[in-house]
This record gives sequence, structure tokens and C-alpha cells, in this order.
Amino acid sequence: MISVIIPSYNSRKYLLEAIDSVLKINDFELEVIVVNDGSIFELTLDLYKKISDPRVTIIHQSNMGLASARNNGVSLSKGEYILFLDDDNLIRRNYFEYSINAFEMDQKIGIVYGLPHFFGATSDTPRFKTIPYSFDALLAGNYIDACVFIRRSAFEEVGGFHVHPDLAGWEDADLWLRLSQTQWKFHFLNQVVFDYRVREDSMMGVVDQERRERMLQYFGAKYGYLYHKKYRQYFRVLDNIQKNPFSYFLRILYYKYILRKPFIK
Repeated sequence: MISVIIPSYNSRKYLLEAIDSVLKINDFELEVIVVNDGSIFELTLDLYKKISDPRVTIIHQSNMGLASARNNGVSLSKGEYILFLDDDNLIRRNYFEYSINAFEMDQKIGIVYGLPHFFGATSDTPRFKTIPYSFDALLAGNYIDACVFIRRSAFEEVGGFHVHPDLAGWEDADLWLRLSQTQWKFHFLNQVVFDYRVREDSMMGVVDQERRERMLQYFGAKYGYLYHKKYRQYFRVLDNIQKNPFSYFLRILYYKYILRKPFIK
């Protein structure tokens, strides 16, 4: 079974479209878990009442954020494979087909992701560029959207999404980094598999500078060892270079900037 987890907060316009895009896929056994993350608008609550398909389950929680909502949805789901879908995006059938095939062909694959099609406000400017998996690239910045298929055992092994106030908006990047330190493989689908709605009021577009600084500090404290592990070998070479006028400068550059390299998203 496939469990589709849709966290939702005050989504009056797009939630039904997101759900319908999943329910149109009839050739897979699936369930849809909609997690109402403390919506306050009555119109939104009315939408929940209109969803009558037996494959859809709606659960309610106080407003605790995306990470908590996704974790809650997974804890109540039954599927071996999990798909995370935001309540304003749309899924395509080929995502199911290619992801399940990948999981079944290689039991070491823990996560499958693919390309988005951007639409909506300012859709001509992609919000991010999705590329084949590279740990080095992941250290430089997140390029994998939260709309991924993930094997339940992989998700549970790393403890799901971490819930922390300074992680808001970067919960997915944090999860990918933790998964990258396990034996699970990332599998990239080089084709469009979901539709990403670009909204001017999205979380990615409204992060203020102060909050961004807190995020960077959190990632620096949590993952600084990964940067150190990756780059220290290059500077061991410099230590063996005698009378190099640039060696001191390069060491300063390393310790001051590379070890504290911002995690860009």
C-alpha cells in the first residue's frame, strides 16, 4: 500500500485539487491521510466535510507545523511506501509507477524523487533546480523538494522529520542530510512527476532575515562535522607545503568560512 500524506493549513483554494490528483490514480492500492494542522477558517473546515472518498482519512491537530503534521500522518498510515504532498501541489500518475518500480528493483533505495513542473504566480522562474543525487551538492544546498516517495523503514530509521522552531521551512533538507548518512540510496527520476504551485505567499518566499540566520546557525551547529569531514583532507596538504605565502590565508579561509558554510536553500 502507498500512503499519501497531505499536511494542510487554511488551504481553502487548492486542497481538493491536490486530493483529486491522487484519487484519479486507480491502479495502485493507496490511502490519503490529510492532516489538518489547526486550520481556523470555517470555509476550510467545510471542505474537509465534503471529502467522502473512503480512501481519505482526515485527522486534526493543533497548529504545530509541517514536520509535526507529516510525522503524525505517517504514524497513522499503513503503507510500506509514503508520498508527501503539499496541499497546493498536484501529483502525476507516472510518479507512482516509476517510484514503486524503483523500490521493488532495489531494496536499498530509500527515497525516490523527480522533477517538478512549476506553475502559478511567477512560474517562469523556477524556485529551485532539481538534480541527480550528490552528497556534495546536498551539503551546498537543498535541491530536493519535500514531494518525495520514501520507504517507511528508511523514514522510521532516522526518526522522521525533526521538529524544531529554527527548522521551520527546512525540515526536508534536514531529513535528506540524515538519510545521506545511512546505507539508504537516493534515486532520481529525470522527468516531471508532480506540479509545483508557485505562490507569492509561500513559506519559501517570506522567510525574513532574522529567521534565516537562526536556520543557518541551527544547521551549522548540527552539521558542521560533515563539512569538516569533507574539507579537512585538502588542508592537510597545505600543512605540508613549506614557505607557502598563501597557506596561512587559506587556513583562515577554511576555518572561518568553510567550516561555517551557510546551508543555502
